[in-house]
Amino acid sequence: MTKVELKHLDKIFWPKEGYSKGDVIQYYERMAGVILPYLRDRPMVLVRHPNGIKGGSFFQKNVASIHLPPFVRTAKVRARSTGRNVQCVVCNNKATLLYLANLGCIEMHCWGSRVRKLECPDYMVIDLDPGRNTFAEIVAVAKETRKVIAAAGGTSLVKTSGKRGIHVYVPLRPIYDFDEVRTVARLVAEIVNRRMPKLTTVSPRLSGRKNRIFLDCARNGFGQTTVAPYSLRAFAKATVSAPLDWRELTAGCSPARYHLRSMVRRVRMKGDLWEAAIGKPNSLRKLESSLKGMALPAKPAKGRPARK
Repeated sequence: MTKVELKHLDKIFWPKEGYSKGDVIQYYERMAGVILPYLRDRPMVLVRHPNGIKGGSFFQKNVASIHLPPFVRTAKVRARSTGRNVQCVVCNNKATLLYLANLGCIEMHCWGSRVRKLECPDYMVIDLDPGRNTFAEIVAVAKETRKVIAAAGGTSLVKTSGKRGIHVYVPLRPIYDFDEVRTVARLVAEIVNRRMPKLTTVSPRLSGRKNRIFLDCARNGFGQTTVAPYSLRAFAKATVSAPLDWRELTAGCSPARYHLRSMVRRVRMKGDLWEAAIGKPNSLRKLESSLKGMALPAKPAKGRPARK
């Protein structure tokens, strides 16, 4: 068994709850079987909280300056902004997962694509980003998003963001590039926004949101990351980005229900709720064709003038 050097396990990471760095490492040790399939072969951006959730954090994309142990795999990615190669961690085994936790990576953020086809994601994600909205309102928007995707002939998965938002995933074959996927995500967002204009917005500007839920499609971009399913969040109560069955997503559902302690029990009882569905990809072309038809204004009935 690969030995991982672990240090300062007693350091408190959540002062109010009393959870320590050792608790984070233990969580990922127990959850490795379900989280690793979602991290495997994906470049990662490390979000490090070396002194816990109150001690500040920093992002680390390039790990070329770190002396990594031999079990940690990396991938060289050419950054579009600078044209330079960036050496990213790829978490393919439990030892790497625990090593990252030991670095203070409470959260695990990964790309939507895998190393072998970096330009082509294997899922589309729509991030429902709330303003001052209630979780019940976010649930209503998530369900409408699911309805739009289903009406276009697609299937979708849902998880909590681990904070106040919701992520809707659409599994895909990795044969479409990020621009194509983002275009279709925007079609979904625009249709949902048209159906729920008082509750949602597609405007990325904070000034334009006016306490509406932002249908964020920007995660569908080269080099963009999303927090992985089953990842802890550096947030109160040590919440988790929890995959759900759509039937569990109700107005009374609370993201705080899924946390460092409860998620281990939940997976032990229910397993990975996404396991079967994530391997059944949708056709982006069929989705796009159907969504474009849904986005068109309805034709007026014959013999009746169109309303102005």
